[in-house]
Amino acid sequence: HAPTSAKDLLAMVQRGRKRAQYNSRVDSEELAALTGNGAVTLLPRGGVHVRTRHGPVQFGIPPETIKDSLQLGLDVPKVYVVGKERFNLKFGTNTAEFEFPAYWNFFIKGDKTTVVCAAAAAAVIRQVMEEVLEGPAEEHLHQDDEYSPFVDDSIYAARPDLLREIGYFKEPRNGRKIEADTLLQFVEFACSEELPAGHLLARMAFDDGTIEVIDRGAEYDVIVDDELVATVPDWLSSAIADPPHILMPMATAVGDAIDFEAPQFGITVLGAADGFTAAGTTAGFILWMRGRGILVDPPAHSAHYLRRNGISSRKITHVILTHCHADHDAGTFQKILLEQRVTVLTTRTIMAAFVRKYALISEMNYDFLQRLFCFHSVKIGEPVHFQGGSIKFFYSLHALPCIGFRAELAGKSIVYSSDTYYDPDGLAALQQRGIISAERCASLCTDCSVQQADLLLHEAGIAPIHTPFDALAKLPDNIKRSIRVIHCNDARAAESEFEKVQPGFEHTITIDTEPPLHAEANQILQILLVTDIFRKFDVESIVDVLSVITTRSYSAGEPICKAGDEGRFLRIVKAGIVMYERDGARPFELRYCDYFGEGELLTDATHAASATAATRVEVLEIERGDVQYLFRRRPNLMARIQQRAKLSYDASWAAIGANSVFSGFSMAQVTQLQSVMRQHEVGEGEVIWRKGDEVLDVVLVGDARLAYRELADVRGATREDLEPFGPGALLVNVYALENRLRHELTLTAERAGTIFHVIGEDLLDFLDNNPGAFIWMRDTLVVC
Repeated sequence: HAPTSAKDLLAMVQRGRKRAQYNSRVDSEELAALTGNGAVTLLPRGGVHVRTRHGPVQFGIPPETIKDSLQLGLDVPKVYVVGKERFNLKFGTNTAEFEFPAYWNFFIKGDKTTVVCAAAAAAVIRQVMEEVLEGPAEEHLHQDDEYSPFVDDSIYAARPDLLREIGYFKEPRNGRKIEADTLLQFVEFACSEELPAGHLLARMAFDDGTIEVIDRGAEYDVIVDDELVATVPDWLSSAIADPPHILMPMATAVGDAIDFEAPQFGITVLGAADGFTAAGTTAGFILWMRGRGILVDPPAHSAHYLRRNGISSRKITHVILTHCHADHDAGTFQKILLEQRVTVLTTRTIMAAFVRKYALISEMNYDFLQRLFCFHSVKIGEPVHFQGGSIKFFYSLHALPCIGFRAELAGKSIVYSSDTYYDPDGLAALQQRGIISAERCASLCTDCSVQQADLLLHEAGIAPIHTPFDALAKLPDNIKRSIRVIHCNDARAAESEFEKVQPGFEHTITIDTEPPLHAEANQILQILLVTDIFRKFDVESIVDVLSVITTRSYSAGEPICKAGDEGRFLRIVKAGIVMYERDGARPFELRYCDYFGEGELLTDATHAASATAATRVEVLEIERGDVQYLFRRRPNLMARIQQRAKLSYDASWAAIGANSVFSGFSMAQVTQLQSVMRQHEVGEGEVIWRKGDEVLDVVLVGDARLAYRELADVRGATREDLEPFGPGALLVNVYALENRLRHELTLTAERAGTIFHVIGEDLLDFLDNNPGAFIWMRDTLVVC
């Protein structure tokens, strides 16, 4: 929304500065001093564990946090302190994820989890937990409308009564209701006459003493029986280790080249454990179809894991979200934010629950979140076509609305049960009670999670939320022989007759299929459609490109082009890794769909960089004359490429690398950004924007220094608030750009130097394809 006062403008600047400083946790003297206290442990995934004589207190709750305590031999806390920021923008992570700490303490320990937080945070956390535990309200259940109008009457008759099914799973167990108030208790920070003004107190009484947490603004004091045990900075409650802690097995040492060839049909498992198994990542995998992937319930940080293993995000453009428990949806939001816009496949019921949940968690409004991705509303029984194959979805039986699927390609099939309860005897009992219909019971027993397939990936766990192993053991041999289990711990799997899937690229399961007709043309077409310079070409133009493109292979270590050579080709990486080195700087890795050489062809320059094959490489090549012909018909695109070629290489890379958001960009994103940057030199005292003028662009600072001088007149502004914006600072007001508003402040150069302008229309187009950058800019005037 538009700021309404100078104080609002100052707050927007402060927000931008703080985000850049506190999203990542890296080694520092401050952290070394904190952990020098024997009571304090920095948890690998994020958060701070403080031991006390009354039990541990933890600050910050990232996904899978209980696994850190279990692996380190620490007690899983029953007391958690929620910081002032509950969502980490850099990693797209909920840092107040209470589901599994609450489940552990309730189901394993038989106790409540204590949440220490501000009153506003308590209201949000309670609302999230109520929906997770009690399911969507009846008005948010749309199963009757989620079946294809073309399905058989028998399939429609077997649709679930989601309200009854959810009601069954929240029935009291061992005399205890399953609801937010039985799993959580809240202790809210409040003013105290014992403390200085502005300090807040939360006190917890135990049989043999007390724990007090004092909020001093930027820090918390933990006082146990009147003794100071630890002081914890607030920012550590939401900071995530950088790079993030990932249990998924790396294909190679970080930085080494991986030459992974995606199968025509198969899966790569990212995690195979349940939410309580200490040494494993929660269940999720990639479904491969004709070399492109769909992430299925990606585990937390799996998008970063794939990037670190060299798997281009442009190979994996879709996500299947089966349901909204934290061990299944945590990585979905991260994938949405990592790079280009993704398509999420799920039902209307599940999608609405997901957006409601993350709107609360991230404090972004519902409509804004929906702008960040494409939603494909699947219909039960109606195939979704993907890569020449199809995926049909079914509703499984779980504590929340949940879908599984059957994927088919070239006569072969993969079935995924998702989280479900399968046990014919138990299902018959539910039918007798009227929880499920006879048609639903028959469907769950024969054509949902258990059906003949080349690979049947089935979950296994503790009934009634999950499928017991002994129920799978009773299946006929023609189904059992294709079963691999997932979402279970290793010990239970080892005691069964079933093989558990293993995470990692080296354990990829391939289902042999016949290659498609026109396979080569199809692969090239896919590359063109996700490469930014060709993405907006019409069909006729794409046909023109296909007619002039050729494929060439290079062996590992073979030069592709050298600095100073004449530019002869536009090259797009089809497979493998290319090392791209310029001016002796650290080389960049170019991977699937990255391209180079276009600027030299349109400006008659020689190659400024050298490119060498790091692995076996295939590139698509288009000759100079053909490139010039294709781009002359698109003057705007041609102008962008020529403009990027004119940028100072060192200056533009330095500015991008100094920005906390842009520095994490892939090579493809950097190329897109540089294509819309315009370099300018400004003099000291020069006005960049004047208050009252229409907002038309944004500014990325090179080596100049810029300032909003009017902020000095705002009451409460500190010296830090008034520091000039230096290298890497992006001065931006997205709301004003979208709504054609006027500048509220004057931007002036305090020191002469280089800046980069980006026209508003170009920025909005860039953000439309890079939602992770969008969220940083939505409510601030600066991204540092």
